[in-house]
Amino acid sequence: MNNKAILNSESVQKSISDWVIDNTKVAQVSEDTLEVATTEIDAYGDTIYCFIKMLDNAYQVSDDGRLLFKLDPGASDEELIQTATELVLGSGFDFDELTNEISITIPKSELASSIMKLAQLQVAISYLG
Repeated sequence: MNNKAILNSESVQKSISDWVIDNTKVAQVSEDTLEVATTEIDAYGDTIYCFIKMLDNAYQVSDDGRLLFKLDPGASDEELIQTATELVLGSGFDFDELTNEISITIPKSELASSIMKLAQLQVAISYLG
């Protein structure tokens, strides 16, 4: 008799889903803002955070300006800021030059995918610093 386990896509899918749920933390930081500790880790070994702010009929997902502040607290590395800006805009996100905040405004249906895309973008940018 063959005791080999059968690879089952449904059980792998459930295992992945359970892991993401167990390793993603969401905290209320104000009446209209949530903080999401994602499963992504930056170049410094730190957890990547995203912030969700409820707007009138949409959501803003952002890094709250924290990533570039972490990489360049004095905002003095113009080449880093320029390269990050190009990556951000090329990825379909918005960039606030005054606060260095990376964000996107989306409908609720795009919330989860936008959080994951922003987290992945933050990981990529963290390696520039």
